[in-house]
Amino acid sequence: MIGLKRGTVRLVIHNLKWSQSFEREKKKIKKIFSRKALDIQHVGSTSVPGMVAKPIIDIALLVPSITKVGRYEENLKKIGYNIKKDDTNKKRLFFTKGPEKKRTHYLHIGKVGSGYIEDMILFRDYLCEDRRAAEKYSELKEKLAKKYQNSRKIYTAKKEKLIKEIVKKAKKSPRIKK
Repeated sequence: MIGLKRGTVRLVIHNLKWSQSFEREKKKIKKIFSRKALDIQHVGSTSVPGMVAKPIIDIALLVPSITKVGRYEENLKKIGYNIKKDDTNKKRLFFTKGPEKKRTHYLHIGKVGSGYIEDMILFRDYLCEDRRAAEKYSELKEKLAKKYQNSRKIYTAKKEKLIKEIVKKAKKSPRIKK
């Protein structure tokens, strides 16, 4: 159902159980962060109905401040999340769940207003709204997955240009809630 070896790329057809897995994790995360969890959403390709995806659930958590998230690190560890200390993205804290042989969840924590989490949500919403954009993104993912199945870093980097284009369109779209 879910899980993928770290660093590899394998796409599978959409699975309705992905949203159930997200809901279970959301409850656990909400319990840890309480009122500091301003918003918790299922993002990434597993959140887009009908889209092929790596079988890893992406979770976006908006908090008032990422500098104070450290106090929750131990409790996140108790439910299986480990911080990726060498993450280079300064707009987020990034946690992984599952062993390297079978990563199951990614938790992206961002400060409200930083734009990082908000852009992830806009991207998801736009793909759900605009089937052509979703198809274009899926086609790119499938092409890259064949070419870079053992190099997730390159696979991810090669998607970035299209992701930025879609987020830009989403920000201009009157149909997408901002």
